[in-house]
Amino acid sequence: MKKIIIALLNMLSIQFFTQAQDYPLLTDHPGIFKLIDWGVYTHWNCGFTKAETTANYQKIIGITDLVRKNPVFTNQKGFDCETYVFAKNCPDKNGYGIPAELSFGFCDWFMSKGKPGTYRIEPPSWKVQVNHFDSFVNAAVSYSYGTPKPSEPPKEGFNYEKWKSAGAKTSGCFCIAGPKEELGNGIDRYGSELIVVYNPDRPPYYLPVKFRELAESLIDYWRFHPDKIQSDMMTAMLENEYAQISETERNGWAYNNTYDERCPILRITPKPGTQPVVRLNPEYWNKNLPRSAIQILTFSRLTDTHRYTMEKEEQLKHNANGYNLKRFLEALDINMFTSLIDK
Repeated sequence: MKKIIIALLNMLSIQFFTQAQDYPLLTDHPGIFKLIDWGVYTHWNCGFTKAETTANYQKIIGITDLVRKNPVFTNQKGFDCETYVFAKNCPDKNGYGIPAELSFGFCDWFMSKGKPGTYRIEPPSWKVQVNHFDSFVNAAVSYSYGTPKPSEPPKEGFNYEKWKSAGAKTSGCFCIAGPKEELGNGIDRYGSELIVVYNPDRPPYYLPVKFRELAESLIDYWRFHPDKIQSDMMTAMLENEYAQISETERNGWAYNNTYDERCPILRITPKPGTQPVVRLNPEYWNKNLPRSAIQILTFSRLTDTHRYTMEKEEQLKHNANGYNLKRFLEALDINMFTSLIDK
């Protein structure tokens, strides 16, 4: 099966590059930059004032101005860049400020039947998240469980409020997305790719979770679950695993479990590892700043930048879409983003 999959991937790769070679890249074609507001302040009514959104949009422009200091935008050629600003859900109890996402689409110019054209339909893109942790949380293992009201008759003695309370205690718990590197000056990197730019003078943007707290909340969640079969089965398994953990270990921190054979169903372990279980810290946000301010940024950029160099060269060789995005990422200076964080 593995050989078949590899063969199919090779065929697709050959087909892709064959098609790409039929449309040679126009690396000297003049390019333009566009900033497009995709309803960033109109999708949800979050209570932001006109003054706040106006000031925030100037901050958004500041992000694009900084990004355009990348060398690929000097005498921009070979691609257009269409940057869309998207709205995000209103801040919850762990958030503050106006959240948004910027998507920088790199539309490469190419020649088709003697005429120049650009790849504008879902072009290769690079994203920056502003004032929210969606990419940070979504890249991790989550321990949150929903508690919707049962659509079928629940087990005898079911108490919805107890189940809801147990679910709330696990809500927001997740493990960080891979080993953490503190790059200094308010920049952290996770899993050799995910970048978080923040104010290092503020409280930490997440807090560790105790093993006992999360394990007992997970057991309670399944103990109070409305489905008797699931409830009995999961509760028994989780209690059996929890019984194997000493009191001393229970009082330690929780970590993502990829190696502890005692807790495969709990999915957490008290043994220290590179992925601690955490929850967001609402105290990170400086609420003395206006909601238009930028207090956190997240985006992706590989530690191994040589990979971008190799991919860029290969894409140029085969006239492949994405060449200019790799040029951009290769030259990207992540340190310049610290100047955007308001303090």
